[in-house]
Amino acid sequence: MNIRSIAKESGLSVATVSRVLNNESGVSEEARQKALKVIERSGYKPRGYSQRRGTRIAIVVEAGSPSFDSFYSMVFAGISRYAWECGIEATLLYYNPEKRKSSRGELVQLLRKKRCNGAVLVASITEKEGQDLINARIPTVLVSHRLDLDGIGYIDCNNFQGARELTEYLLRLGHRRIGYLCGSLENGNNRDRLDGYLKAMEEAGVDVDDSWLIEHHPTDVTEQAGYDQAQFLLERNPEVTAIFANNDSMAFGAVSACIEKGLRVPDDMSVVGYDDYVSSRYYNPPLTTMRQPLLEMGASAARWVDEQLKDNISELPHRIFRGELIVRKSCALPRAD
Repeated sequence: MNIRSIAKESGLSVATVSRVLNNESGVSEEARQKALKVIERSGYKPRGYSQRRGTRIAIVVEAGSPSFDSFYSMVFAGISRYAWECGIEATLLYYNPEKRKSSRGELVQLLRKKRCNGAVLVASITEKEGQDLINARIPTVLVSHRLDLDGIGYIDCNNFQGARELTEYLLRLGHRRIGYLCGSLENGNNRDRLDGYLKAMEEAGVDVDDSWLIEHHPTDVTEQAGYDQAQFLLERNPEVTAIFANNDSMAFGAVSACIEKGLRVPDDMSVVGYDDYVSSRYYNPPLTTMRQPLLEMGASAARWVDEQLKDNISELPHRIFRGELIVRKSCALPRAD
C-alpha cells in the first residue's frame, strides 16, 4: 500500500491524500474522512509519518480576551511546562466566536491551517463546534469551561462551592453587608460564583440588597473593572463592610478604590478575590482568595490531549476540582460604624 493506492481506493487525488497525511488545511472534512478510513484500514504509515504527526497543541482563546491576564498566564504556564518537559509543540491561537454565525467549521479550519492536531480551549464552544472537532478527530480539552459531550474533555473547578465557602468565611467574621463585584455573567463560571455567594447569604438569613450586586463593567484591563465597580458600590452603598470580587485582578482594583475613598483594608473594608494568582500573596495587603490549581489544570489538559494522540487513552476525562480557601491579611472583623 502506498499513497497512490490510497488515493485510488478513496477516490481522491494524490495531493489531497498528502494534505491529509500532513494534517494540512484545504481539504473538506468529507474527503478527509474518506482518506483516513482507507489509511486506518490499511495500516499505512509513510516513512517519517510518526515524526510529522508529533503532538502540536493549539492553546485557543477568544479574540479580545485579556490573554495575558494572570488567570490565562497561569493556565498557559501549565500547558507550556508540560510541552517543554515532553518535547511537544504548543502554539497560541485566537478564535473569533462571531465567525461561528457565518462560517462552517471555522474552528476546525483554523486548527488545520496552523497544522495543530490537538487543542486546549480556554474558551467556550457550542455543541456543534464540539461535534465538528470530534468528527475531525482533533482531541480537545476545555479548561475552566464545560461541554457535556462524549469525546470532548474538560477540567474545571466547582465555582459555586468555592464562592459559597468564601462568602461563609466573611459571614463567620461577622460581615453581613457584603458587596459583590460581578464578572461577565455570559460566562457560566462567573454565574456559578454569584450563585454561590447568594446561596451562602440566603443560608445565613441575610437579605441581599440588589444594590450590593454590581454589574460587570468590561474594560481592557481587569483591574480597572474592579476599580470602577468598587467605586460605584462605595458611592451608592457606603454601609458595606466587605467586598467579594469575582477574581483576584478585580480585587486588586477594588483595594485601590477603597484606598482612594480613605478606607483602610482590612481595618475599614475586607476584600476577597478568586483564583489565587502568584502575585496575590505578595499584594499589599496579601489577598484572601479561593485557590484554583490553574497550573495543574493547564498541564493536565495538555497531557490528556497528548496521551490521546499517542493512543495511550481512549477517552478524554471530565474532571472538576474543589477550590481551596486561602486566608491571608485582606480581611478583618467588620468596622464599628
